[in-house]
Amino acid sequence: MTEFSINSGMAFVDWFIIGVLIVFLTIMLMYCRKFMRSSADFLAANRCAGRYVLCISQGIAGFAVVNSVATFEMFYIAGFSSTWWAMLTAPLILIMSLVGWVLYRLRETRCFTLAQFFEVRYSRRFRVFAGIVTWVSGIFNYGIFPAVSVRFFMFFCRMPEHYELLGICWDVYAVMLTVAIGTGLIFTITSGQVGIMVTDFIQGVLCNVSFIVFILFIFKIGEWDVSGGYVSWNQIAESLETAPGRSQVNPFECTKIPDFNIWYFLIGLARAVYTRGAWQGSMGYTAAAKNPHESKMAGILGTWRGMAQGLMIMLFPLAVIVFMRHGDFAPLARTIRDTLAQIGDTQLRAQGLVPTALSLIMPTGLMGLFVAVMFSAMLSTDTTYMHSWGAIFIQDVVIPLRRKPLEPGRHILYLRLSIAGVAVFVWIFSYFFRQTDYVYMFFAATGAIVCGSGATIIGGLYWKRGGLAAAWITYIGGALVAITGIVLQQVWCFEDGSGLARYLAERYQWAWVLEHMQKFPINGQWLAFIGILSCIVLYVGVSLIEHYVFGRPDFNLDRMLHRGEYDIADEHHVRSHVGTWAARLGITPEFSVSDKMIYGATIFWSLGWLVVFLYFTVRYFGFGQVVYGEWTGGVDTSMWLTLWHVKIYVTLVLALLTTVWLLCGGLVDLRRLFRALKAVKINNLDDGTVQDGHNAGE
Repeated sequence: MTEFSINSGMAFVDWFIIGVLIVFLTIMLMYCRKFMRSSADFLAANRCAGRYVLCISQGIAGFAVVNSVATFEMFYIAGFSSTWWAMLTAPLILIMSLVGWVLYRLRETRCFTLAQFFEVRYSRRFRVFAGIVTWVSGIFNYGIFPAVSVRFFMFFCRMPEHYELLGICWDVYAVMLTVAIGTGLIFTITSGQVGIMVTDFIQGVLCNVSFIVFILFIFKIGEWDVSGGYVSWNQIAESLETAPGRSQVNPFECTKIPDFNIWYFLIGLARAVYTRGAWQGSMGYTAAAKNPHESKMAGILGTWRGMAQGLMIMLFPLAVIVFMRHGDFAPLARTIRDTLAQIGDTQLRAQGLVPTALSLIMPTGLMGLFVAVMFSAMLSTDTTYMHSWGAIFIQDVVIPLRRKPLEPGRHILYLRLSIAGVAVFVWIFSYFFRQTDYVYMFFAATGAIVCGSGATIIGGLYWKRGGLAAAWITYIGGALVAITGIVLQQVWCFEDGSGLARYLAERYQWAWVLEHMQKFPINGQWLAFIGILSCIVLYVGVSLIEHYVFGRPDFNLDRMLHRGEYDIADEHHVRSHVGTWAARLGITPEFSVSDKMIYGATIFWSLGWLVVFLYFTVRYFGFGQVVYGEWTGGVDTSMWLTLWHVKIYVTLVLALLTTVWLLCGGLVDLRRLFRALKAVKINNLDDGTVQDGHNAGE
């Protein structure tokens, strides 16, 4: 039996760690106020951010408590299948980063928001429409973030559902929502993107270092247990499911796993290409880079920054699998089940499994550090999303409808009021929304509302024949597909057994409905994929009709992208030679020697795992055989386990090195950011207004 002790809860030291973090972040937030002097500062830190600050701060903004919980859910069900398909995803994302797929050209437009680009490329009316659709999709998608985050803290800190104070019975969930959303609102409106980026950077540094600490705590290093960890590799190997069709070890044997099976990950690959730059949850970061090259390098550095984070959120649910299944942890498993039994809702119980288990084993001090890290993940995401969706409403709906610029002070006031409105809506949504699906499925479904943006962005940036009518029809069609799916998910089956499924089954006796009475059979991922295919067909088909039937002229892409004679901001300091092998790989003359070294290391790492992916795939299908009517792959369970074992250790070593590297680069970059903000020339016309087809601040 493995020895362990049950943690009794948060101690004074734990709360002290959290308090120190909040005080330090508040001091830095107040310091950043003096750099917030214009609309461009509030919206995008006046485009002064370097690669390391962008990489670290945007990385922690994308970390999010809700994303961690979603990954916990997915890995607990699918096991190493998600890691396997990441071997294919990483090279794909790397290639997109190196060639600047979508993001480089979006930055070239010098637009603050996606819909501003839509006005430049299509029309003002389409900008307003796209802004409204994007905003609606965004706030509904963000609406679940505080709910999941607060539930996470309630599970981890073992808070009661209610408590009495001053003779009043308080709803702890409602109080925690108010505290969480209120804190994010204060941080967001105080100094805009400048304060958000600086405080996110500080939180990102804390998290990157803490990730290593948590990994060493939970996982035994070798057989010598030098880390004092809980879980050994042998215990992991004995606990993972290996049954055909439901294997958590063999990614080709997971077809019977519900939702998170092979199709989920393959669709995810297609979505990664199609939706590049479409999601505006981090709009402020997209526009904040010094120039397009720094934006590209920040994306490349993200491969290294995410190592420790990815390893931690993989090992935690892996450890919980061992806790719940291995005999050595039987007493702990009983305690976890007894604690979770107090949660009535099935979906909430699934979300609470990992945080509840972790809260029972983490010692004093480390527990406080973990809460501080997750608080940082929550706060950074809240500030980033509130800023993005609040700004999008003003930039892409209010300003275009006014048809004249706002005075800078009033502009910033409107932005702050809009952000406050987002906070109020999200509180209401988080409190009343009934979650019926896994978090990642909810993300896919709500994100599908703007699936038309993928086609209109790619077509608008790369295809001179992309038309206005095509943009309208594509956006409307994609939104209708997604909204229909979301509504069906909500009304298909209620907790009391009633709902659309029961009505259809009783009235028509459809076999398909009878087989799926408990849950709408099309999950969020498939819903998004259906929307993507529909939008591609609509955009291409209608654009060709516009051009060949109605004679719509080609669009001037060079002017929109500020290339050649239109490069008035002098952001393309050097020119690439079209046709060279380096240019085809995304290595332009803008790459310094160190940039090329980072590029080489990144491509080697990603393509190295791609080779492993291809080797195991060929071996599995090329050396397999049929035994008693069943396919037996050419890679047995022990080989799969060895692969995952090696990958964990290699990733851990590199995570240690890259954490130090990015920390040093980030501190230097932060100093440069403050210097640039002091020296930048204020241009009050640079507020997102479009005049005569180009940005008014140019």
